[in-house]
Amino acid sequence: MKEYISTLLLAVVTAAVPVLTSYAIGYIRQAGQRAQASTDDIKVQGYIKEITDAISDAVEATSQTYVDALKKAGKFDDEAQAEAAKRALTACIASISPAANAFIKSVYGDLEVYLKNKIEAEVRKQKKAEPATLALPVLESTVPDTKAIAAACAAATAAAVTQVSINQPGTGQTTTPEQQNE
Repeated sequence: MKEYISTLLLAVVTAAVPVLTSYAIGYIRQAGQRAQASTDDIKVQGYIKEITDAISDAVEATSQTYVDALKKAGKFDDEAQAEAAKRALTACIASISPAANAFIKSVYGDLEVYLKNKIEAEVRKQKKAEPATLALPVLESTVPDTKAIAAACAAATAAAVTQVSINQPGTGQTTTPEQQNE
């Protein structure tokens, strides 16, 4: 009987190993393809984020360092606008990695044409956007928040009652010397 079970088990294993191996190899290949696709997507997402940040930062920096001063002086004309666009393009190209640069060229063709269009769109978007605020103003209320005051008082009272009941002598609880010194 023991020999019969060994022979049967050997036959099952012999038949099962090639089948399981082919499934395992197929699964490994699919996992590799998914990992490669995921890596490509992550790279593309990284390039897009890098390019978007570079365009936005270049427009903001040019606006802050060049455009704002000319606008205050009333000297922001068409020539100054062209110079601002040129400065933003130069700053943007300088801040994009070679890999992102190659990505733009492979997907969109001409780097400068692509970036000029995106810079113009970003300028328009920033013009329409509300000015950034660093903090919200604090508003003082003239009416006291009675619910918050009541909740705070109730919590403090509950904590005090709990602490007193824990430290009651004669309750069977002992305190260590460290607790008595506190």
